[in-house]
Amino acid sequence: MSTSRRDFIALASTLPFVASAEPSTKMTFIHHVLFWAKNPTSTTETDQLYRALKTLGTLPMITSAHVGKPIVTDFDKSVTEASYTFSVVLVFDSAEKEKEYLYHPLHKKFIEENMHLWGKVQVIDSQEPAA
Repeated sequence: MSTSRRDFIALASTLPFVASAEPSTKMTFIHHVLFWAKNPTSTTETDQLYRALKTLGTLPMITSAHVGKPIVTDFDKSVTEASYTFSVVLVFDSAEKEKEYLYHPLHKKFIEENMHLWGKVQVIDSQEPAA
């Protein structure tokens, strides 16, 4: 069955619009943390760390949370940092909200109960410049 460009445009105009130029979460302040597990081959330890990291994302001052593992694509292999075990990206509305998070009892408990699981941590915070 042959479809003309006109038929395609007519069909496309009936489909719901799902793409957006604006992100669904305003990313004003980003708290990005890389964790290197002390024993990366220990499934028990890495599973515990992963579960604990996921719990942090439930705090109310966080607008969005992502916990992931490294991935390397062929396109940017030569410049990709992939030696870490977990990457955590937390999005806040402001630096003040991030400060609330840093001093929150659940965050302090996370550090206390899990710091034995990591050998290295690197924090990268960034804030959207004022317009």
